[in-house]
Amino acid sequence: MACPALWSNGNIDERREVVRIRARKAVVLASGGHAGNPEVRSMFYPAMRDPAWTTSGYALLGPHAQDASALIASLKIGANLAGMHQNLSYSGTFHISTRLGTRDAYAAMFPGHPTFPFRGSTGLDIGRAGFEHLIVVNQVGKRFFNEWRFPLRLGVSAYPGGPSQAVPNPGLSHIPRDWRNCRPEWIRQSYNYEHGLDAALAINEGSRPPEYYSGPIWAIFDSDAVTRTGWQLRFPYVNERNGYFFTADTLAELASKIFAGHPFQRVPMAYLVPTVTTWNFYVTTGVDPEFERHAPVPVPPVLPPPPPTPPMHLIQNPPFYALSVQAIWHDSYGGLRVNGRQQVIDMKGQPIPGLYAGGEAVGGINKHGLGKGSVHGFIAGTQAAGASSV
Repeated sequence: MACPALWSNGNIDERREVVRIRARKAVVLASGGHAGNPEVRSMFYPAMRDPAWTTSGYALLGPHAQDASALIASLKIGANLAGMHQNLSYSGTFHISTRLGTRDAYAAMFPGHPTFPFRGSTGLDIGRAGFEHLIVVNQVGKRFFNEWRFPLRLGVSAYPGGPSQAVPNPGLSHIPRDWRNCRPEWIRQSYNYEHGLDAALAINEGSRPPEYYSGPIWAIFDSDAVTRTGWQLRFPYVNERNGYFFTADTLAELASKIFAGHPFQRVPMAYLVPTVTTWNFYVTTGVDPEFERHAPVPVPPVLPPPPPTPPMHLIQNPPFYALSVQAIWHDSYGGLRVNGRQQVIDMKGQPIPGLYAGGEAVGGINKHGLGKGSVHGFIAGTQAAGASSV
């Protein structure tokens, strides 16, 4: 049975490029945050300006999701902002995913899911342990960090803390608001910050003006790694046609395929072959002087010792493989300033008549997801329904 077209619904015609709707009582902004807008998020972390990096749920939400549209439109009529600094306060806001080989690397989706055609592959989640079996290179084919520590992100300063929150570490006497917390000695003892993501997004030889994008990140390994791990390098986990997984009989051919086939690979991977050659030399000698893969990870004496550093492995037997490694911006913790009625507040501290907002479009609230959206939606909807016409 043929289904009727739903392009037009009453006075809304979605075939038009611009749809104008007059709201007689109120407008409720529920567009999500700004995690999908590279220019806006770069105000808080400049290295995340590269459009190669997406918001979590990119395929599910669509290419225009989390695009800061509510924030931008509201600023034009004098809205204020709140909590923008909170984007940098939580370890999960932006992070490296251990799911490789797909652009939408935050969650798994399989064929049959409505969004699967937009991502083309489920991705292969190798976990933290999987990074033993590969090296990670930037857009020019150079290593930049200790791969074993690379996916770790324990967070920045947070209180109350604990082992996963960095401040305070176990055994330290932390007194809130005490000026001594700023002492260099205290800082060195308190922070468990891993810089892998910062290193991955740093400007490199392939960064070109005017944007100076850091470019994509690649996990490189060989057939022996697949034998050791049992990784299933087949559809739907990976897809040779979507630009996030490549295989070749030589490293030079692998580099060429990446340059030709990845949508954000803007420069040739000129250093991939010598990088792997150098890595294999380090494996043979048992010492990685560049990134200390075999050196113990230094930790404060109050922390338990780290697990043994895993062995390094040669990358020498074809076929060779490349899986994309994705940096993800997950939440938008900052946004529009609202009052307890979810009214958007202007630069003078006054409500903008008829304008309400909720969810990740608003800022200053340490919460994300359905909880915040549901509560805000109930409050904003109730207030808007009882508002006078504007």
